This record gives sequence, C-alpha cells and structure tokens, in this order.
Amino acid sequence: MSNTPNALESLVLPETLQKITFYKDEKNKNCGYFKIEKEDHTLGHLIHSKLLKEKSVIFSGYKRPHPLEHFIYLKIITDGVFSPKDAFDSVLKDLYIEFSYLEDGI
Repeated sequence: MSNTPNALESLVLPETLQKITFYKDEKNKNCGYFKIEKEDHTLGHLIHSKLLKEKSVIFSGYKRPHPLEHFIYLKIITDGVFSPKDAFDSVLKDLYIEFSYLEDGI
C-alpha cells in the first residue's frame, strides 16, 4: 500500500474540466482571475513575468494553493486600455512565438 499520489493526476486533464477558466472581479472591471488546470509554478511564473512587461498591466500575481492541488490562480489588473483577458491573450501569443523560435532553432 502506497501513500504516493498518482503522477498522471497532475498531468492529464479530464474531459469534465476546462483548461482555463476566467472569473471577473465584481468590484473592479479592470481586474480578472484565471484558473489554469494541470499547471504549476513553471507556467505561472512565465506568464506572470511576461505580464509585468506589458504597459497596460498594473498588477500580475499567481499562486498555487497547495502542492497536491494541480492548478494555479492568476490575477491580472490592467489600466483599462486593455482588459485582463486581452492582456492574458497577448502574453500567451507572445510566449507561443518565442517558443516557436526556440523550436525552429533546434
């Protein structure tokens, strides 16, 4: 009998879950939260660092609530020129391009 968690639980996304879920902040229209399933600090820090370089982003932060929970929360506050969704989308596209360049160089 083992107390070790199943490694696949941290990687495989069940069909019942969405990879990314967006939550609006009811008090601040320029603030939004993203829950990203089956990810950890690796992706969280990449997105967070890239968001901080965006001119329209005032705040970006992420957290992984517990080591045995396989998701992260990402909070984005913008200046109103772009919505949190637009900033998130822009950063994901930029990261995709950067990783494509890396892949082409191999």
